[in-house]
Amino acid sequence: MATTAMPVLEPEGRIRRDWWRWGDGAVLLAYSATVLWTLQYHEKWADEAQAWLIARDLDLGSIWFHELRYEGSPGLWHTILWVAQHVFHARYEALGYIGAAFAIAGTAVLLFWAPFPRYIRWPLAFTYVLLYQYAVIARPYTLLPLLAFCGAIFFKDVKKPERMTIILGLLALLTLHGAILAGCLGVAYLLEAAKEWSNLGPEVRKRYWICGAILAATFVFVLVILKPTPDVEEFAVKKELALLPKIIQGQQPTWSMKLESVLSGAFLDYTTASVAFVLLVGAWCALRRKLVVYALPLATLVGLYVAVHGYAHHHGTVTIAAITAVWIAWPGRDERNGLPVEQRRAFVGVCACLVTFCAVNIWDSVAAIKHEYLYPYSGAGDAAQFLKSRQAEKQPIFGLLYGVVGIQAYFDHNIFANLHTSFFHHGLPLEGIELDMDEVLRVKPEYIVAFTEQPQLMMDSGVLSGLGPAGYKIVHFSDGYLLYKGGVYVRQAYFILARTASGDQVEPTREHSMRGSTK
Repeated sequence: MATTAMPVLEPEGRIRRDWWRWGDGAVLLAYSATVLWTLQYHEKWADEAQAWLIARDLDLGSIWFHELRYEGSPGLWHTILWVAQHVFHARYEALGYIGAAFAIAGTAVLLFWAPFPRYIRWPLAFTYVLLYQYAVIARPYTLLPLLAFCGAIFFKDVKKPERMTIILGLLALLTLHGAILAGCLGVAYLLEAAKEWSNLGPEVRKRYWICGAILAATFVFVLVILKPTPDVEEFAVKKELALLPKIIQGQQPTWSMKLESVLSGAFLDYTTASVAFVLLVGAWCALRRKLVVYALPLATLVGLYVAVHGYAHHHGTVTIAAITAVWIAWPGRDERNGLPVEQRRAFVGVCACLVTFCAVNIWDSVAAIKHEYLYPYSGAGDAAQFLKSRQAEKQPIFGLLYGVVGIQAYFDHNIFANLHTSFFHHGLPLEGIELDMDEVLRVKPEYIVAFTEQPQLMMDSGVLSGLGPAGYKIVHFSDGYLLYKGGVYVRQAYFILARTASGDQVEPTREHSMRGSTK
């Protein structure tokens, strides 16, 4: 007699978990759509163009063993861009999508593998750093969440040091901040391994020695390629500043101002609230016996920002370090069920802190994306379009100040006659930081492009009006705003002047600051 096979029914819990996984996928899809939509309105700025141009115009040997020391950054990002251009023939328009791909991958790791409950990890994906600053802005920091979060996953397995070594090595080659995070995570990982050393077999211990040697060699390599020479702009300029009168030095931000800036920027936008957040989360990590993995990278990154240098886009490195540390300290489901009363209360408290963090930073994301839609992030794209419309690249053009690299990337060659490279070489003698009037009168460029972060100051200082007697008039202004959370960090504007030797008046055009209905 024929028998009918009975269908295999999955347990109800398995079905429910599958539905939640579909939810994770839907959140990732919403995240990806938001990033890609925002990219349509993002005008790439000079720092994005700089790495692209270096990768475009130099071979890998020149990048790694010469130019990186002037950039002050390891070359993983430059190498990725080099491969994209020289192997896959990617155009400049692809840059934003390259960064977005890494950001989406990092958020996927967060959504599918983070130990946080979904009411934390879902909104966490839409916070300012993950959704905007390290996703839409195509710089090496787009790789930071991916690598740091993978490090958090591998951190808990001390029997497989090779996986952690790969992640830490890539972090060390990413940025200076990534190298610091890699070093701090490496120290914390070794401390965890030391606790289990007697239980690790000879083969595992041998792998630790090999991995330690590889990682040490990586850091030595980074130090060698980044060792500054006397002509590196960053250090030469600081020596000159040290010779200035104290009253002028006093105009620089104080350490306390920079400390307030990085703490408020990395967490809850206000200093007092951010300090409370850092202390409360730190206390919880101490309770979880994971204070080192939290305090060491945060203190080192904040110290770098305060003592050496830092800008608004560096705040996110502290944010990612904190999320990574909390991830590592997070108890598993079985462990949570057995927590004593005081730790259970502390767990509820840290969840409340993270929910508050998400709420504040989602608000910042909304503001930044709204402003990205309404305003030009950089005037470089509009300025390049204007020059192309006049076929200016076929005539002599002069460029003034670092930001002109933002325009260079829209052309396939160096368009500025007064610069020897399309990228800005941060080494002495610096090119393009001032105009040589003798050279202007000799070459008689058809156009002069001047970049500025303070348009009104450039107008008032007489830099542009001084070109009037030489026969130059402003014919175009391309505005831009370096967005940061709910406001603007600095402007990213361009003045274009044309030569009018006959003395004829030329009517200037102006890119509207607010694009509104034009989109």
